[in-house]
Amino acid sequence: MRKISIRLTDQHYEMLEALVQMGEYASVSEAIRDAIRKLLAEKAKLIERQQNMRPYI
Repeated sequence: MRKISIRLTDQHYEMLEALVQMGEYASVSEAIRDAIRKLLAEKAKLIERQQNMRPYI
């Protein structure tokens, strides 16, 4: 697993922290990973189509 850094607005971070405090996620990192998984699942066909259009060298 790779480690990256991101910048969040205070409001976004506080909302993520609220989800953690509510017990929805164990950590802010887990909440962000879940959001990324959902985004990638939503965009999977677009990503696949783009990768299939790349010329093979």
